Amino acid sequence: MRSLLAEVGLALAGRAGARLADVCGASVSRNTVLRLVDALPEPRPQAPRVVGVDEYAMRRGRVYGTVLADVETRRPVDLLPDREAGPLAAWLTQHPGIEVGCRDRAPFFAEGASIRAPTAVQVADRFHLWRNLSEAAERCVSRHRSCLRATFAESVPEKAPTPAERGSPWPTGHRFADRTRAKHAAVHALLAAGHSRRAIQRQLGMTYRTVQRLADATRPEDLF
Repeated sequence: MRSLLAEVGLALAGRAGARLADVCGASVSRNTVLRLVDALPEPRPQAPRVVGVDEYAMRRGRVYGTVLADVETRRPVDLLPDREAGPLAAWLTQHPGIEVGCRDRAPFFAEGASIRAPTAVQVADRFHLWRNLSEAAERCVSRHRSCLRATFAESVPEKAPTPAERGSPWPTGHRFADRTRAKHAAVHALLAAGHSRRAIQRQLGMTYRTVQRLADATRPEDLF
């Protein structure tokens, strides 16, 4: 029973674990479930062969540390107090079996790995490969935007704009433009019916500032 409750605690923690145990016929408190989990021996992780290195934030934008994970088992291995080359090099010294280091482009990770694990192969992780690829594609498209516009203009015949589209940066069918036009029409219809702005605010569920902006605009395109 202790082993069963400990496994339930590992899966669901205290409150949810106590509820599931009660369904199974073992009435225990959440604190009992947590004590059973706390009494379990610390698992001894296997020495990783492929280690992933990345940073994590203890205080975002201020204090960062380094997280190391076993890439093959996808389990965390250790946490280092900062993101410098020295602590990473010391950790690699204590774990000489590292064959592959999977990291991002940070120079201190590369430096620490080169110092203490010179024979380990350093590779970029999949997330940063996809990210670098998407950024390169975006830069390429940005450089050739004028070419794309010219090609699109040649392939698609121009159509005459509708009265609602003239002078508007967003045509009919654009979600933001249509929503703004609908709100503008509703506010001005209620104003024409003699309602006050406060009454319109309550009736349409908008803020007073939004009602004021819509009421002061003579046409919805002035709001785009």
